[in-house]
Amino acid sequence: MTARFMLVCLAIAATACGRESPESFVIPGPTVPSTIPTATPLVWDSREELDVWVHNAVSRGTMTLEGSGTEAFVRLDRPDVEWVLRGPDLSPPATAIRTARLRYRWRLDATLSPTAARTAWVTVHFDAPALPEYHYGQASATLPLPPSDVFTDASFTLGSYLAAVDVRYVYVSSSGANRGVFEIDRIELVR
Repeated sequence: MTARFMLVCLAIAATACGRESPESFVIPGPTVPSTIPTATPLVWDSREELDVWVHNAVSRGTMTLEGSGTEAFVRLDRPDVEWVLRGPDLSPPATAIRTARLRYRWRLDATLSPTAARTAWVTVHFDAPALPEYHYGQASATLPLPPSDVFTDASFTLGSYLAAVDVRYVYVSSSGANRGVFEIDRIELVR
């Protein structure tokens, strides 16, 4: 480096050190307003209630909504690809939540080798504004879900390190499982 270049760098650094940095800010992500109340508070079980989880700006993956009424379910035809279901904004936030419960059915592709992975790792993320700073507003629970030909309940409970939390919204995600069909019939927040 030339002496002149080093002097320019030092002058810029000295000028920058004397200035205060601007206040930081967070750009909020997309919201998911709920257009209908759920029949049972904090339970999404019908086609109309599950629709907000599938059709919004955040959810992604190869998913459809099948069936009608309380027989409806979310169908993921490509669970081998990353997917996300984002729940509605809860206003006011749901209080004292410890668990999210999913009723799922996970049918593997019949052509898979007997030694193929047979677990779907699914995570439920809770957006909880009052968490300690090191959580960055999110708490989560992850479970390995085994295949099931019938709808089965899975409870995603926050670890013992957290008390019950107030939740603004929840999202369910997986970074991918194996080929097959993964279906969610019901999503519920439990106090």
